[in-house]
Amino acid sequence: MKLRVAYIIICIFIFVSACNNKKSPIVTYDLKRSDFVEKIDALGTIQAVNTISIVAPRIPVSSITVAHLIEDGSFVKKGDTICILSAPDLESRLESVSLNLETTMADMKKLEADNAMNLSMLEAQIDNNEAQVALNSLDSIQQKFAPPLKQKLFDLELKKANVEKSKLKKKFSAQKRISDSDLRKMKSRIMQSENMVKMYKDQIGMLTLVAPTDGIVMHVKSPIMMFMGPSGLGTIGGDIVEGSNVFTNMALLKIPDRKEMQVSVDVAEADYKRIEKGQKVIIRIDAANKLLTTGSIKKKTLVGQTAQIMSQYENQTKIKTYEVIVKVDSCYSLMTPGLSAHCDLIINSVKDTIVVPTAAIFLSDSTKIIYVSDGKMFSPVTVETGLSNSSETIVSKGLTGNEVIALIKPPQNFIKKTMKNSKQKTGVPASVKNDSLNKKVTLK
Repeated sequence: MKLRVAYIIICIFIFVSACNNKKSPIVTYDLKRSDFVEKIDALGTIQAVNTISIVAPRIPVSSITVAHLIEDGSFVKKGDTICILSAPDLESRLESVSLNLETTMADMKKLEADNAMNLSMLEAQIDNNEAQVALNSLDSIQQKFAPPLKQKLFDLELKKANVEKSKLKKKFSAQKRISDSDLRKMKSRIMQSENMVKMYKDQIGMLTLVAPTDGIVMHVKSPIMMFMGPSGLGTIGGDIVEGSNVFTNMALLKIPDRKEMQVSVDVAEADYKRIEKGQKVIIRIDAANKLLTTGSIKKKTLVGQTAQIMSQYENQTKIKTYEVIVKVDSCYSLMTPGLSAHCDLIINSVKDTIVVPTAAIFLSDSTKIIYVSDGKMFSPVTVETGLSNSSETIVSKGLTGNEVIALIKPPQNFIKKTMKNSKQKTGVPASVKNDSLNKKVTLK
C-alpha cells in the first residue's frame, strides 16, 4: 500500500514538473506530403467471365440419377470423366430392343431357310417336268406307227407336260418374289431394331460426361423442383451429389475459363452512387497467398438487392445493396473462382498533396484549426480543407507539409496566443475563442 501511494506521488510530481517546465505531453504527428486516396472497402467473390456449363443430356426418360460425380474443385484434363449418370428406363429399353433384334434376326434366318427349301422343291418339280417332257418327245417317233387314238393320247400328255412346266415356272417365279419381299420386310425390321439399339447405346454413352477442356470443375446448385417419378413424388435440384435426381438439360457442373476473371462486389446504397465505370480497384485475395492485383469498375447493376443482417438485439435489419462487377487486369493461376476478394474501390486520388489525420482538425466558431508544434508550444493555424475520407483530409491552405501537428487538442498553457490564419501569412492578429475563460480575447 505504501509503495502504491509513493508511486502515485511520484507520478503527480513528474506531471507537475512537466507542466512547470512546459514540456509537451501531447501526441504529435510528423506531417509529410503524400498521396491522398479516397476508397470504399468491399468484399467480393472471384468469378470467371466465361464459364462452360456441363448439363445432363437430352434423352426421353422419366428419371435420371447421378451415379458418380467428381469432387468439387478438382483439376481435370480434356476428356477426363467428370460425371456418370444412370437411367434405368433407358437400360431397360436397350435390353428390350436388343432382345427384339435377336429374335428378328433368328426369324430371318428361318425365313431364308424356308424360302430356300420351297424354291428348291419347285426347282426339283420343274426339273422332273422337263425330264418328262423330254421322254414324251422321244416317244414321238413311235407315235407315227401307233394307232390314231394312241397318237392323240401321246399329244395330250405332251401338252399336259408343257402346261405343267409353264405352271411350275410361274409358281417358282411367284414364290421367289414372295420370298424376296418377305426378306426385304425382315431386313427392314432388323435395320429398325439395329438403329434403335444404336440410338439407346448412344444415349447411354451420353450419360458419361467428360471434360470438354482443361480446367477446374465446380459443382452447381440448382433450384429445387418437384417431379413425379416411378416411385411417386420426389424433388430435383439443390446441391448436386451422388444419388441426386436430375432432369435433361439441367446444369450439373461448370468449368470456368480462368483466362478472364472478374469480381462480383456487393456495395451499400450510399456508396453505390459514388461508383463510376472505369474507376481503379485494388484487389487482395487472402486465400491465394494474399495475392495482390488491380482492376477497374466494369459495370454496376441498376436493380438493388435487399440483404438482411442480424443486429446485436437479434432483430433483422434490411440493407439495400447493389452488385458491382470489377474487371481484373491480370489473372493468375491462384485466382480460383469462388474465393473471397477484398476490394478497395478508388473513388478519388490526389497525388503529392498535404494529407492530415481528420482527428487533428478542430472547430472553433466554424473555423477549422490545426495545432502546429512551435518549440514546446503549439500555434493554432486556421486551414482550408478539400477531399476527405473516413480517417484523412486534404489541407488545401494553411500548411506547407513539413510541420509537426497535434493529434489531440493541447491544454491552454501549451497554446500560443497568436493564431496563424491560412489567408494571412504575415502574422496579422486574429480573434479566437478562449475556452478556459469562455470569452473572446484579442490575441497579439
